[in-house]
Amino acid sequence: MAPARKQFVRREQWAEQVRRLYAKRPPADPLRYLGLPGTDLIDLRYLYEQICRTSNRPLIFLGFNSEAQPRSPARRELDISLYEVSRLPNVQLKSDVIQDDLRRISDESSIAWKRAREFGPFDVVNLDLCDGLASDSPTTQRSIYDALGQVTALQSLNSTPWLLLVTTRIGRNMFDPDAEDEILQRFRDNVCSCDGFVEECQQHLGLDATTIDSSSCSDDDYLKLMIVALGKWLAQLVQASRTSRVALVSTLGYRVVANAPCEDLVSIALRCEPIIAGPENALSPTPLEPFEECETAKRIVRRTASRKDVDAWLEGDLAMHEALVAEMEQLLTAARYDSSRYRPWLDSLTA
Repeated sequence: MAPARKQFVRREQWAEQVRRLYAKRPPADPLRYLGLPGTDLIDLRYLYEQICRTSNRPLIFLGFNSEAQPRSPARRELDISLYEVSRLPNVQLKSDVIQDDLRRISDESSIAWKRAREFGPFDVVNLDLCDGLASDSPTTQRSIYDALGQVTALQSLNSTPWLLLVTTRIGRNMFDPDAEDEILQRFRDNVCSCDGFVEECQQHLGLDATTIDSSSCSDDDYLKLMIVALGKWLAQLVQASRTSRVALVSTLGYRVVANAPCEDLVSIALRCEPIIAGPENALSPTPLEPFEECETAKRIVRRTASRKDVDAWLEGDLAMHEALVAEMEQLLTAARYDSSRYRPWLDSLTA
């Protein structure tokens, strides 16, 4: 069971950004969702209640859960949850969670990729990861990077705005060193080539972008540096397959390790808006270029500066905390948990 701060992310980031995404779309437009749900499907249950039930909007989802092995207790729990959720009004019956690793999407002969092609493109891609997004070595075959590249390529078929939600641990021991260096290169490139980027980093983040060293800077500066670098990498990944306007629209963080000096888990939301534009010279077409590269980078810096520390927020807003706890109790009851144990469990975390 997750603490109230996880519910804060669901409410204040995921549901809020999905609600904005669909603000001008007719109710008949389905919510098409790709994610990594647990066996209880709590994330899907919540988004259904907040986005689909209220407007009779259809929901179709594809999930990956590599732990739900056949004939295991986890698989039985997942099957029950799938039965419950798939029979909610307006949930399309072909919606499914398959026992596979998201990384398998990078194999074009795999069932994972075939199902993704069948269901996609998606309106929401939600990668709620247990570890660091960049924990794989770049030399790993079928890595998380290959999977992300394949997913964003599939998303290039989407003609409407869509959301990329990523939850990842951030810390010096959370990233593969070579992968971290590759991702930080996106930051270094902007230092060298983007007019005003260094000034934005100094003004909004208090970082000297020309001298910062990821191996020796403070934990808080490392957090800010990696949020910007990850945002830039993900934006460029989206733009590599289709000209798109990509904006980091929300950044939330909280502590997984008790007494950590700063947030060590971050949830970011990027809104991706495909742009349809012909080449300037149709007789001499050129490859796609990242849309507004420098402006995208500087907007990511500004949004990183406005990240919310969920732990601090909830400590200062007891009414919000109580509302989130009540929401979690309802979700746990719907997922067949004994919700009466939730508050005592929360209390034990702070005892």
